[in-house]
Amino acid sequence: MNLVEQRVIDFVAATASKEPTPGGGAIAALTGATGAALAEMVANLTFGKKGYEEVQSDMETLQTKAEAIRNRMLELSQADADVFNIFMNALGLPKNTDEEKATRTAAIQQAYKDAAMVPFEIGELAYQIFDLAELASRKGNQNLITDGIIAAINARAAVKAAFLNVRINLSGIKDEAFVANVSAKMNSIEQDLDTKEAAIISLYK
Repeated sequence: MNLVEQRVIDFVAATASKEPTPGGGAIAALTGATGAALAEMVANLTFGKKGYEEVQSDMETLQTKAEAIRNRMLELSQADADVFNIFMNALGLPKNTDEEKATRTAAIQQAYKDAAMVPFEIGELAYQIFDLAELASRKGNQNLITDGIIAAINARAAVKAAFLNVRINLSGIKDEAFVANVSAKMNSIEQDLDTKEAAIISLYK
């Protein structure tokens, strides 16, 4: 069964089990999905509210973007489990001849890259939630300001968790240019995570 089609209680139990999936990457994606969902909720509960007439367009943009991120995060939660299985299959390829060894090595290297790029996308998407969380917290229904702020907290957690998974996969990749490129992008994103989160938390006074 698709991970995201499970009941929450079953998904959490599966995470706690002896099975390797769902693991940290899937949880990072789910954390990002809930962050986007909270920002989206603020938008939905701002529509039509008295005193918020001037921000209806902003809320429409917020709702559309948050919904797209939420849906993609759920897809990536499953994708993270899928790439792990692909990696395990690559490890199981035969290695009796030089040709088989070369094929297996190439498959493993590609699997490492795929396993790195899924959580990388999770982290990139989670980073986008900060702008949505700020908009929700600053302009959305102020009765829900803490929900907007929690969206930012979840976004930071999702980025950090996802990028940890990226790095452990990068450690097995021999393509130095690939590793350097992905690492630079992650470093750029991570350098202001604390600042962004703190700025949004400070909106609640």
